[in-house]
Amino acid sequence: MNKVTRYNNELNTVPMRKWTAEEQNFFFAIITQVRDKGTQTVKFNKNDLADIANYSLEHNKRLHTTMIELKKKVGEINYTETTRDEVTKLNREDTYYLFERFSFEWTDDHSHMAAEIQVSDHFQYVVNKLEAEFTQFELKQFTSIRSNYAKEMFKKLKQWRTVGKKQYSVDEFRDMLQVPKSYRAKDVNKVILKPIQEELSDYFQNLKITPIKGRTKGNPITAYCFTWTPEETGTWNTDKYKEQPVKPKPTKSKVKKENLPEWANNNTPTTETPLTPEAKAKLDKRIAG
Repeated sequence: MNKVTRYNNELNTVPMRKWTAEEQNFFFAIITQVRDKGTQTVKFNKNDLADIANYSLEHNKRLHTTMIELKKKVGEINYTETTRDEVTKLNREDTYYLFERFSFEWTDDHSHMAAEIQVSDHFQYVVNKLEAEFTQFELKQFTSIRSNYAKEMFKKLKQWRTVGKKQYSVDEFRDMLQVPKSYRAKDVNKVILKPIQEELSDYFQNLKITPIKGRTKGNPITAYCFTWTPEETGTWNTDKYKEQPVKPKPTKSKVKKENLPEWANNNTPTTETPLTPEAKAKLDKRIAG
């Protein structure tokens, strides 16, 4: 059965382009496994970790190093919430972290390695309490992508998988992918856009990347527009028990279906919904590592 990764769109705001490909693979493999398990502790042995992240166990020391570095990076994923009690006139600032617990153990010869992970109660909505605003993809697809730039765009575009179009201003694009300031347009095209086009064309049918030029002197690039054939979706349920009305699907043309289990296709929204004021405020206050 294909493993499906699904999480709240807010997680896409965490910059991960400078994480290694292996660190990202393990992170989203863990996110996949802890989904729908509330705040209970989930245990992984060495083989579990390697299997779910599509990873070879030929180099145990490398796996150990990856998990230690991942543990450090995960510890930086947090958001800060500031509140004020008008009665007591007290101001309060709380910082919440994605995981309540992230333990990793190993023997000196690395023959044994295991992890125990527990999602924080304050952050479980990211992987458990999912409604309209979530990103979904097949884990095996993500772990097969080599370029870190392509990995980052894969997640971003999957957020709009049923829309088929997303445009980013140059500043937004550079900030989102943590593009070095020294990169000029031709560097972005060669080092970033080319691998994105080559790798993601396997997962987004008819993917096209169009530079949008301004009408000022020199016609500078002002934005990048990504278009592809929208993915089909089935009925979307907000939870396992309560059925929701389904909007009719477009019937103009056939679109590519992702190789997902039936339950995943039956739980994907056909449209994107804007953030509520409360969610937007939370997002603005969150500090990503």
